[in-house]
Amino acid sequence: MTKPKKPHHVAIPRKAHVRTPMTHEAIAADIDAFRGAGGKIEVLGVTRTLLRIDAEEPDTPSKEN
Repeated sequence: MTKPKKPHHVAIPRKAHVRTPMTHEAIAADIDAFRGAGGKIEVLGVTRTLLRIDAEEPDTPSKEN
């Protein structure tokens, strides 16, 4: 018995996306439109992980027996 053949995948060419550079004006306009549509942005605080990045390592007792 032979294995059934797998279907061939046809590559579909994608349209090239025209990317405009992001500017602070464009971002501000997007945020204003988002808020105007009723969207709310939740601002998160600093997490414990971020607080520990620059913290000095605590003194740990040595485990000498």
